[in-house]
Amino acid sequence: MVCCNFMPLLFVLWTFFASYCNTQLPAEPAISLHTGLTERIGNFSLELLYYATKEQAEGTNLIISPITVWTSLAVVSEGAHGNTKKELRSALRISSKKANEIKEDYQKIIKYLTVKTDTIVLNKFNALFMNTNNMPLQKFQNSAKEYDTRLIEADFSKSVETAERINTVIANLTENRISKLVEPTDIENSNLILTSAIYFKGQWRTPFDPKNTKREKFYDSNGDQVGQVNMMYIRDTFPFAKINDLQATVIEIPYGKYNRTSMLIMLPEKKVSLDKMYSNFQKRTLDHVFEVLKKNQEEFGDDEIDCYIPRFKIETSLDLKSSLKHMDISDVFSERKADLSEVSIIPTYVSKVIHKAEIEVTEEGTTASGVTRTDFGNRIGAIRFEANRPFCYMIIEKITNTIAFGGFYQTPILY
Repeated sequence: MVCCNFMPLLFVLWTFFASYCNTQLPAEPAISLHTGLTERIGNFSLELLYYATKEQAEGTNLIISPITVWTSLAVVSEGAHGNTKKELRSALRISSKKANEIKEDYQKIIKYLTVKTDTIVLNKFNALFMNTNNMPLQKFQNSAKEYDTRLIEADFSKSVETAERINTVIANLTENRISKLVEPTDIENSNLILTSAIYFKGQWRTPFDPKNTKREKFYDSNGDQVGQVNMMYIRDTFPFAKINDLQATVIEIPYGKYNRTSMLIMLPEKKVSLDKMYSNFQKRTLDHVFEVLKKNQEEFGDDEIDCYIPRFKIETSLDLKSSLKHMDISDVFSERKADLSEVSIIPTYVSKVIHKAEIEVTEEGTTASGVTRTDFGNRIGAIRFEANRPFCYMIIEKITNTIAFGGFYQTPILY
């Protein structure tokens, strides 16, 4: 690539999840969407989650949205060339021979990531903010649209106004949970800003009763107490299984009335580290986990589970560049090696992949109109699931098996 003045392309990814309205649900597909592209995105998601946590200080609580990262990188890969494109597509699991098919499959998947019911809101937003004075090539703009990415012109010479415009768009999507995503300096040093956001607000199918929340001990993987949490409690017939090849117990806690989204919690067996359990999980698929849960539900569906999970809130702000380099994506971040010649006539590289995410898990969410269970703590015979040591959690859109959010809870917080 010819060396001249390179302009960085800035990724800004934002996600928000709140455990919590006009029903809007797309019809379920006639065929399963659990294979093909969704499986590839799932494998990417698991790998990214692994390396993202490895980049953090030991014991850091984490929340990310892998699907937003995948989408943004897929858009950039459309403007890449040579080894830059090869690295991106390899990590994203996109075959060059099937690139058009991938975009068609993405269109089938993405419509299920927009949900609005009286108990769940799931919404996503992808946008490419383009410098009016340096517009990307038309072919790249067309490819971005195929990944459901809006194209928005802005005058990057007016950095303060452009930053405010981007921040306003994200604030509106997230109900003002995030009001400042980019700074004027981010605009000054870029010629393209690619934003990707996903917002989820869900009410449990059966809310936890706040009267049952109590302060309890929290332990590390070795069984040593490391702090306390506000532990929520409910008894219900949740899908539940001990999966030996994961060395973990898994529970699925559903949101809303339509069985569209759920929280999957994977709790390692005692004396098994979270890292070891997650390494086992990377060798399996989400379908495998749900198949085991379904089988157990069919056999033991009437068995009640005493479920204890911490009430918590996690916020993360990451530059995912190092994590992605572990996934063999490197050239796109190099001013010297990046070949994004199909993005713009001005040599461009990716300077940062800023990812902001937030999760809030409470008893009932923003409404308390659902049916609650009374305290059955003294009854005998129920299976006990107690997340009182490090665990992995995921928010799954079940029609596509998309990991909307994933993370690790390792260090106790009183919330």
